[in-house]
Amino acid sequence: MATITSIANEMAKRFIGAKDKKYELNTIIYDMNYLVYSNTKEPLGYKAKSAMFTHIFDVVAGRETLQQNEGEVLVPDFNDIVIFFEKRDSILKRLKAGIHQQCELN
Repeated sequence: MATITSIANEMAKRFIGAKDKKYELNTIIYDMNYLVYSNTKEPLGYKAKSAMFTHIFDVVAGRETLQQNEGEVLVPDFNDIVIFFEKRDSILKRLKAGIHQQCELN
């Protein structure tokens, strides 16, 4: 069973490594809105999705580091931080809206 933090770490890695950051953000929000708890099959609530988003934001902002392989550290560049910061309000609205109102972030 994956934890919220481990899923958020994978999403942060995907975002940092993506060539098209806006598209990857869109994909991450889509994925977050369709995550369910493994034991109850209920969708994640806004609080859990917000915690995931906060963790991803902390990684992208450089407040937390991610280890890729032994000894390798994944470091976001300034453009990653700018894009994520510019879109954060829009992202939170789409997480709150959930599945019912999937919208493009572009």
